[in-house]
Amino acid sequence: MHTEPGSIPDHPGGTAAEPFGGTGTGTRLGPLAFTVSRAANERYWRSAGVDHPLLEAGALYPPIAANLTILLFQTVAPRPLLHTAQRLTCHRAARSGEELVVRGVLTDRFAKRGREYAVVEADITLAEGDRLWTSTATFCEIQ
Repeated sequence: MHTEPGSIPDHPGGTAAEPFGGTGTGTRLGPLAFTVSRAANERYWRSAGVDHPLLEAGALYPPIAANLTILLFQTVAPRPLLHTAQRLTCHRAARSGEELVVRGVLTDRFAKRGREYAVVEADITLAEGDRLWTSTATFCEIQ
């Protein structure tokens, strides 16, 4: 994946000492721009053991959305993260090599069994704004 310089996330300027860099519910993330090359896309498909006609057609592998959500959240959460849950909604297909833009919002913070969790909802669109995937991921920091 190739990352283009993006704008600085709209975040309250927390510190690394605070959980998730001090982000709270409502923190906006991104935008970040990415281009997934055909070779990288093929590695995603093949590493999952998927041999599908869409791969030959150059279609992007939808679970890439999870990785893009992690990269988006890591722009504000400086500590190592454990990705604990993932939900993905596919709105349409796209081809490798197209520019993708990732924007998101931290939708929830909660504690469970003595750990802090954060839920991020990310929209992955094509450069012109067409929705590709909606990714909802839950994270906790590795302690």
